[in-house]
Amino acid sequence: MEASIESKQTRRRGKALEAAILEAAWEQLSACSAEEFTFDNVAARAHTSKSVLYRRWPNRTELFVAAVRQHRGRASIERPNTGTLRDDVISILLQLNRKQSDAVMVLAKFGVYADWFGVSAHELYERTMISDRPSIIVAIDNARARGDITCELPESLLRMPGELGRAIILRDMRPLSEADIIATVDELFLPLVHYYEHRARAAADKECSDECAGRSGERPDGIC
Repeated sequence: MEASIESKQTRRRGKALEAAILEAAWEQLSACSAEEFTFDNVAARAHTSKSVLYRRWPNRTELFVAAVRQHRGRASIERPNTGTLRDDVISILLQLNRKQSDAVMVLAKFGVYADWFGVSAHELYERTMISDRPSIIVAIDNARARGDITCELPESLLRMPGELGRAIILRDMRPLSEADIIATVDELFLPLVHYYEHRARAAADKECSDECAGRSGERPDGIC
C-alpha cells in the first residue's frame, strides 16, 4: 500500500521530493498539535510513504529541525538602500517579521515540542534558529559605503535585533509590532552602533595625536 502512494502522484526524487516533504511537515506543524506531528500524518500530507521519510530523517526531532530550517531559510528579503542605517535596519526587520510571522506559534510551542520529542527546548531552539546577521549586514555595508560607519561591530550586536525579536515572540506569543521593531532599533541597536563608532574614532584621533606629538618632539621647531 505504501509503495503505491508515491506512484499515484507525479514521481518526485531527490531535492524536489525532500522539499515537498518538508513543506508538508511545516504545514503539519502550523496546523496541528505536537501530538499530531507524526511520520504517518506528514507522509499522508506529502502524498508519500513513511519509509521515504525514515530514509531521510531517523526521528521526529530531525524532521522538525529540517522543516523549520527550510521554512525560515526561504524568508528572503529585498535589499533596502534608504540612505540611512536606521531606515535600512527597520526595513529589514519589518520584512523578516512579515515573512516569518506564520512561524510565531511554532516558536511559541518549542517547549511543548521539546517535551514531546524528549529533547531540551534549548537544543531544539539552537538547531532550528537561522541567524538574521546576514540580513543586518546588508544595512551595515550600505552605511560603510556612505562613510557612516568605519569601525568593526561585534557579532553580538549584529545578532541582537533578531535574537531580541524572537525573545519577544516567545514571551508574548505574537508577531512583533512595528513599534517593537522601531524601539529595538532606536533604543538599543543604534545607540550601541554609535558607541562603538565613537570609541573607534576617539582611539584613531588619539593615535594620530600621539604620532604628531612624537614627530614634533623630533623637530627643532617643535612643529608636527
